[in-house]
Amino acid sequence: MGPAPRITGRSSSHFTRLVRVFEQELGVACEFAPVYDLASLDARDYAGNPTLKLPVLTKVGATVFGAENICRVLAGSAPEHRRIVWPDDMRDLQARNAQELVWHAMQAQVQLGFGTQIAQLPADSIYFAKAAAGLRNALEWLDERLPPVIATLPPRDLSLLEASLFCLLEHQAFRATVPLAPYGRLMAFADEFGKRASARNTPYCFDVPPAG
Repeated sequence: MGPAPRITGRSSSHFTRLVRVFEQELGVACEFAPVYDLASLDARDYAGNPTLKLPVLTKVGATVFGAENICRVLAGSAPEHRRIVWPDDMRDLQARNAQELVWHAMQAQVQLGFGTQIAQLPADSIYFAKAAAGLRNALEWLDERLPPVIATLPPRDLSLLEASLFCLLEHQAFRATVPLAPYGRLMAFADEFGKRASARNTPYCFDVPPAG
C-alpha cells in the first residue's frame, strides 16, 4: 500500500477548504502539507504547480492542480459511491450562473485579501475597488436567487455548488473583506451547511510554521 494522497494548501484558503470538505465527505484520507509563505516564487513550494497557486493534490504517479480538478479525483478514489452534483450535471441556467459567480467571488476575495492584506497595496486602487464591487454584486445576486437555485439540484449527497458557496461565505467572515450581514439567505445557508461534520472538521485558521 502506497503513501496517502497529500493536499498541499493553506488552512486559511477557501479553495483548499473546498478540497478538504470533499476529502471528509468522501472518506478519502489525505495528508495535509501547509504552505507558509505565499510570497514565494518557487514552484517547489507549491508542490510543483507552475502557476504558484493552491491547492495541489499529490498521489502515487500523479499531481493534480486546482480545487475542482482535485475534488473530481477524490470522488474517483472514494471507498464508497456518493451522489455528487457537478457543474456539468446542472441543467438550470441560473444554477450554472450561480456556480460561475461563486468562482468569481472566491477569486475576487483572493485578489482583495492578497493584495490589500498580504501585499499591503492601497485598498482605494480601482483594481481593488472594482473587485470589491463585483464581489458585493455577486453576493447580492446569490442571496436573491439561492432558494430556487438550490431547489433545481437533483438528489445528492454533495454538490460542488453548495460546498464551494459554503467555503466562500465562511471565508468572508474569516477574512472580513465584505460584510455578510446584508445577505440573510446566504448566512442561513452557511449556518445549515456548517452543521455537517466535514464543515466542523475543517475550520479556517492560520498555519503556523514549526518552531526552529
